[in-house]
Amino acid sequence: MNCQKNLIKIHNYKNIFLDRDGVINEVVIKDNLISSPRNVSEFRFRNDFLNFIENVDIEKDIFVVTNQPDIKRGLLKNDDLLAMHQIISSSFTIKEIVFCPHNDEDKCKCRKPLPGMINQIINKYNLTRNDCCLIGDSHKDMLAAKSAKVDAILLKTRYKKPLEGFPLIERLAELL
Repeated sequence: MNCQKNLIKIHNYKNIFLDRDGVINEVVIKDNLISSPRNVSEFRFRNDFLNFIENVDIEKDIFVVTNQPDIKRGLLKNDDLLAMHQIISSSFTIKEIVFCPHNDEDKCKCRKPLPGMINQIINKYNLTRNDCCLIGDSHKDMLAAKSAKVDAILLKTRYKKPLEGFPLIERLAELL
């Protein structure tokens, strides 16, 4: 990875991949467990994301890659997921949102930490990997980016441990 703490700036990249839950929107706490929103009423943009997206260069292509296993588990309806993604797409200039509806047990190639969703977008839009960077809040995000051979930046959260070997930021605004 060529990102270094003092050199991490989003202007170095043409294509930005964002994880959804914990980066774009707030996570939901249910029974002391971190969860994704399961309906539109639980979906809330993170203030940090709103500041970031309003100030990022409009010439950047922004993609969302998100694991959504609650679909497979029967805890999230596909229509609710699509409604949340419509809120994102209608509010901001997002090139594409790709999601994986599977559990870890399904062993599909699109589910992070595997690079399937990232590679799908890179191939579809003929992107150069050196021009891509993923911003995520979990080890699965970081490992998916590493497997896809794109740079990655870890957003620090109160609910996940930092992962060695990846640049760590406290707020998305640090990247501007």
